[in-house]
Amino acid sequence: MLWLTLLLPAAATLAGIGTYTRVLGPEDPPRPSRADMAGRYEDGHGGEVTLRADGTAVVSGIEYTAYEDASVKRCEGTGTWPFEETLPRWHHKVRVFTACGYFQPWDVDGPPSAPRMTHWTEPGYPGGSRVLTRR
Repeated sequence: MLWLTLLLPAAATLAGIGTYTRVLGPEDPPRPSRADMAGRYEDGHGGEVTLRADGTAVVSGIEYTAYEDASVKRCEGTGTWPFEETLPRWHHKVRVFTACGYFQPWDVDGPPSAPRMTHWTEPGYPGGSRVLTRR
């Protein structure tokens, strides 16, 4: 009886590790990799971002909230874009650094052939996000 008491927590722990590492359970849907993200994206509100394969970014008309006075402004300029690939794979992020400052991490989703990024202009508020689709 004692061995059964010890076996149950051990089995639950192994099942949790197996599920997290994707050894057990369903396979994650395909997600875009860093190489898939290069391209031009539009947000449907006059904003555009071009992510280049060399890690540079060109931003035009992307809304952001200025911290000094909490006003919504539009960013224009160049910068960099590191890609953050995480486990589980549905949490991929693109970070964009420009002269306008650092944007909140943009969530990456969609299939590798048509990736999307969600840019949060006002985190936590309804309507506070823009979905950028590749064109």
